[in-house]
Order: sequence, then C-alpha cells, then structure tokens
Amino acid sequence: MRQGRGHPTVRVAVVSCAAALAVGFGSFTAVADPEASAPATAAESVRSADADQYNSAQDALVKGRYDDGFAALDALALAAPDDANVAALQTFYANSTADTDARAQHSARLHTLSPTLADAVDRAIAVIDEAATETIDFDPITDGPRTAIVVLGVGLNGDGSTTPELVERLRSAVAAAERSPDSPIIVTGGNPHSGVTEAEAMQRWLVEEGIAADRIHIESTANSTVQNAQRATALAAEIGVDDLVLATTPSHLRRAISDFEIAGGDVIGAATATPDDLPDLPALAPTARLGMTVDATKILGIPRTY
Repeated sequence: MRQGRGHPTVRVAVVSCAAALAVGFGSFTAVADPEASAPATAAESVRSADADQYNSAQDALVKGRYDDGFAALDALALAAPDDANVAALQTFYANSTADTDARAQHSARLHTLSPTLADAVDRAIAVIDEAATETIDFDPITDGPRTAIVVLGVGLNGDGSTTPELVERLRSAVAAAERSPDSPIIVTGGNPHSGVTEAEAMQRWLVEEGIAADRIHIESTANSTVQNAQRATALAAEIGVDDLVLATTPSHLRRAISDFEIAGGDVIGAATATPDDLPDLPALAPTARLGMTVDATKILGIPRTY
C-alpha cells in the first residue's frame, strides 16, 4: 500500500485477501448467511456436523459468549472431525480472544482438512489484526480515476432524508473529492425509508453540494458493512478502480477497512473534512475485534446455517 503525503498520518497497512477470494473452496450443501451477497465458499471436506449444534455455536460466538461457543465447537470437532468449517471458526475466534496456542492448534488442523480455506482464514486474520492496530492515512496519495472515494451509508430519517451522521460522512467525501478531482465517488447503502435508499439520498446530497452527477456511482442494495464491502468493491472493479479511500464514521473505520480488504479491495486511506484535525483512533485489543471477526466469516462464506 502506498505512502501518504506529508501530513501526520494514522496509517493502515493491511494484507489483501483478493487472491483468497478469487479461488473456490469446492462444492457444498450449506445455506450461506443471507446477509452475504458474494457466492458462498466452503471447505473441500465433507461436512458432518450436527446442524443445530453448529448453528448454536455460531449464535453464541457472534454474541461474544465465547465459553458457550467454544464448548459447542469442541464437541463438534470431536463428533465431526472432518468438518473444516468448525476448525475455521475455532481458528477465527481463538484469534479474537488472543489465545495464540489454541489458534495455532486449530489452524494446523484446518490446514490438513482444507488448505485453501486455511489460507483464506490466515489472510483474513492478518487483515483483522493489522486493520485493528495500524495507523490510518487521512491524506493518501490518490491516483485520479483509479482511486475511488467510497461513502458508506447509515440509516436515514423516516422521510428518507440524511441524518447528521451520514452528512458527516458525506462532508468528508466532498473534501476528499476536492483534493482528488478526478476520482470517482461510490455511494453504497440500501435500507430504504419512504422509498429512498441510503445511496440515493447520498447522491442527491452530493449533487446539491456541487458534485457532478456523472462522477457518482450508486450501489443501492447493501444492508450491512459486509455487503457495503462486497458490492462496492465489485462496483469499483467494474469502473476500473484500483484502490479505495473510505468515508465513514471514525468509530466504524477500522471495521470497514478490514471488511473491504477481506472482500478484495485495496484501501489506501480514509476521508476526512479536516486532514489537520485527525480523529483519535486507538488500536483495538483482540477482544474488541469481535465485529471484525464475525464479518470476516461472512465474507469468506462460512455459513451460519447448515
């Protein structure tokens, strides 16, 4: 990832998972999480885990009830030793609890069951760990039309108008767009109110602020950060974009960067309305990375439902 300009930066240097997502993990019969939009992926090995117990373990883990979730996964690993998804979940969540010994043990077993899935999990964990701790560049060196400014939507008012939080994101995008006048802007968000999606409301706001309509590309179906990442990254590829600058709420930024990188995007920095007044973004401890871990399992296609 490229170095930013001379401003004080809070830089993120993350590892791309595009290669991992470009390969398939074989056929499967599971039903993927309905929140995921990309084709689901799965391990090569035959699944034999009990569906109710598997889903109960997932439910506990995504809610941070680690003791219950790990106990259920341990029982599944004994009952279904060839189920690579169980080993993948054990690896992911051992990392999120900073249990390095358990992570190494589960990762080694996963590599024997499904080397392809194991490589994807390893890359995703590397992204999570670096996105959670590294600094973020708020004044990145952009590359004209090959760098897109991506604005992530957030809930609208009941009448379909923009909320103060969304306006804050949009103002940051406008500032970045002024600094990089040849860069396209991607607005991503569905969740319609009064017949207006987040992306449509954002496009309208940007045009009213003087941004040329033909510069704005709309992705109006995403209903989560995972879908923002998957669908905006796909749209960026369609319009010939190589890298991304994200405009979102500071507290959401580390998770968004992780999601976009795991989905195959190259995030080179973030947008801010005032590059000389940077937000305070402390590093996230392993136990504060639950949301990033849950999102990673969805992007890799590890199902919540068997």
